[in-house]
Amino acid sequence: MYRINYIQPNNPTYEERKNMVRIALEEVGRLEDFDNLLELLAPPKEITNIASPGIAKGKGIKVGIIGAGVAGLSAAFELRKLGFDITIFEQQKQRIGGRIYTHYFDKERDLYGELGAMRIPAIHEAAWHYIDLFKLPTSKFVENNPNTYIYIRNTRVRNDPQGIGVSREIYPQFNLTAAEKELSWRQLIGLGLEKELYKIDPETRRELVEIKKEYSPQINALGDLSIRRVMELNGLSQGAMELIASISSFLGYFYYNSYMENLQEQYTVDYAFRYYINGGFANLPNAFYSSLISGNPKEYINIPQSDLGTVTFKMGRSVNEMHLNSDNNKVSINYSYEDRPEPVYSEEFDYVVCAIPFSSLRNIDLYPMFSTDKMQAIRALNYTQSQKTLFLCNDRFWEREPSKIVGGSSITDLVISTIWYPNNLTINNTNRRKKESKKHKRQITLDNPGVLLASYNLNQDAIRLGNNQPYIDRVKRQVENVHGLPLDYLNSIVEDYKLIQWDQEDGFFGAFCYYLPQQQRLFAYSSAKSEYNERVYFAGEHVSTAHGWLQGSFNSAMKAANDIAVHYKNNFIN
Repeated sequence: MYRINYIQPNNPTYEERKNMVRIALEEVGRLEDFDNLLELLAPPKEITNIASPGIAKGKGIKVGIIGAGVAGLSAAFELRKLGFDITIFEQQKQRIGGRIYTHYFDKERDLYGELGAMRIPAIHEAAWHYIDLFKLPTSKFVENNPNTYIYIRNTRVRNDPQGIGVSREIYPQFNLTAAEKELSWRQLIGLGLEKELYKIDPETRRELVEIKKEYSPQINALGDLSIRRVMELNGLSQGAMELIASISSFLGYFYYNSYMENLQEQYTVDYAFRYYINGGFANLPNAFYSSLISGNPKEYINIPQSDLGTVTFKMGRSVNEMHLNSDNNKVSINYSYEDRPEPVYSEEFDYVVCAIPFSSLRNIDLYPMFSTDKMQAIRALNYTQSQKTLFLCNDRFWEREPSKIVGGSSITDLVISTIWYPNNLTINNTNRRKKESKKHKRQITLDNPGVLLASYNLNQDAIRLGNNQPYIDRVKRQVENVHGLPLDYLNSIVEDYKLIQWDQEDGFFGAFCYYLPQQQRLFAYSSAKSEYNERVYFAGEHVSTAHGWLQGSFNSAMKAANDIAVHYKNNFIN
């Protein structure tokens, strides 16, 4: 898609990332957005430029953070700079990171897959801020691979960039107009969805990624439309829309969501130049944890250890109530151990950062209730469902002839929807031919092992596949169909598996926020604003405009920490 002679670097510097953003914008004829996007997606203001390091040290100012996902962890990381005493409550007993969830099949942590976040666009600078800070190595994420398959209506073709195979073999199975048949499937998507962005002037486009109390009429009008409705208005036939839903399944899953979500990702070129974290995305929350529990963390540059606040983790704690104490304007958090609802414990805080999704916050009792518009957002904000299934394979069959696949994804209209392949070639398996499966507690032979993301789907398909009783067998059979493998071929290949259904995961009850029509103008501002007389703040991708991305979690968390710093400085410091 991009310049043939451009080689995407591993471990990109800030200047290299800027260059990639420039290339992506040049390719779509929107270089005028370059400066605005660099500004809008940059990390918020450094907290120590708001208040001095250690300003709250020794003052007994306590901050409670609900949730040890990356929003909660980064909020704690920033607030610690000012000397606040911080307590983090996390419902999970053994895991931090929220929707970052790397599953390791072996003790050496060589064989792993991502059940949550798995890629970062080059433009997401709030996320890169911490990746750079913790010096985490990154590599190119292969998004498109011409060797992968498209398997639609029992017809298999290669995913060639020009869409020739799709046009020749799959188009005849859909009722397309004569004009539509002349276009590639990617051009059909462009025809249906990409015109509107260019009708918005560059200054108004900024609103697409801003949290505002009121949006311009043009932005509101577009946000009130569904993605499917925009495609209809732009003249796509029913046959073309069904084709696109089949062949670009993630777009199809969002047909009835707000067009604003699609516009935002177009505007920020999120699809361009993506990366993964070497060794697993779990290395990012683990780096936060190591720093937060350290008495002498190296990441706090030019801040003396004596100025840093304390951080206490309370794992396996389920918060069930939060109330504002009118006598001292402090906030009490009531909680219990996840596996023991009794007794209930209570702690009082000067500030609280609520860094859990609204789908989980809905189960916390509030006294008094938050503002009316906040409560509406908590009840109504739409969450996408998601399912992922990882296969530990004793042979990387996808790298063999005739597939020869390294990275990228295969697409199907079967319920598994997409199959994602490891971005790296065969690992060095010297002295690794015998390993113990963590799940089955038996020795397995791994001559050429690999982890395949065998199914990644959303919304209704995630629910339908997850509720199907012969779940793993069904996924195996569909992977065989996509690759043209003999029936039951994978029975001797798949040694172990790990699956997740995010709508059934305690503390989540959904994968990520994704607006329905009208929800941006109704809920964007109210979702993000503070409550309880500026004592409770909110962080997470759901209170940002970067839904489903780490960028939204980090950006909102840093803003919440900054808002607490401003309030503390204005109200506690003479």
